[in-house]
Amino acid sequence: MNTFRLTGMTAKLALLGLFLSGLQGCAVMSEEECYATNWYDKGYQDGTEGKGSGMLGEYVEACSKYVNVDRNSYNQGRRQGAEVFCDPSRAYNIGLQGYTLTDICRGTRYESEFVENYKAGYVVYDMGQQIEEIDRKLSDIRDLMDSGNFRGDTYDKLRSNYRYLEQLRYHAQDDYSKLSNANGRRVTVRNYRNEINRMPYPDAMRDARAMKDNIAKANKEFDAIRRDMEEANRRMDRAKDDHEYNRYRKQWECLRHAEQRLQRKLDDYTHSYHPSRHPDLNSDRYQCQYR
Repeated sequence: MNTFRLTGMTAKLALLGLFLSGLQGCAVMSEEECYATNWYDKGYQDGTEGKGSGMLGEYVEACSKYVNVDRNSYNQGRRQGAEVFCDPSRAYNIGLQGYTLTDICRGTRYESEFVENYKAGYVVYDMGQQIEEIDRKLSDIRDLMDSGNFRGDTYDKLRSNYRYLEQLRYHAQDDYSKLSNANGRRVTVRNYRNEINRMPYPDAMRDARAMKDNIAKANKEFDAIRRDMEEANRRMDRAKDDHEYNRYRKQWECLRHAEQRLQRKLDDYTHSYHPSRHPDLNSDRYQCQYR
């Protein structure tokens, strides 16, 4: 269980050392940019964009062989820009969009309030991400179940996992609504990422995918057998004499028996699947070429 106090707390430490995804740009500067840069303005721009303090080190690395970076001017500009960025009224939406905060607000006037509001938005975003993870897993299982390849025990395990995830999603959606409408109240929610991997049959999807791949290989072999049978039929129709006709007739019958044997192997495999078993779903159609 995760507990989030959405207001009335001092929220500083954990998030301040992280990076702001999407706001952290490339720090490499060209020689021309190094010479032309006003370092106060550069710091102010980085501050208003929420970039972390590590940017200065990247500028120094890029420009030191051309010019001396004015660190004091950059830091002064960044502090001024940070006051603009760290406006508590926009913090919730920044968190809601999934950005991960840098150290930009450290030491600003509204640091605690900004981070508090940011966290309130971020936990809503994160719960939405957990719901999407559940939805992706549900979609994967549904696709396997709808493929028509699975029967008996394998299908039953997939269905049990699907029902488990449906219930999980119901509770996650309820927690999402609680967080979205918290309005400063203390809200306790579950960590669904841990629970996704606690399905009743965690290996069922892996086994089903292995079955699906093996069945697909068998179906390709069926297609090859049927193409060979069609060719044998055409050659029977064009046969010049009884000897040639009987030759291709025997080839056709050989292929039909190869098809039947492969079908029996496939039926046995799909009805008695075991993950440690390596199925032989090849056919002996190549033997029919020498009939």
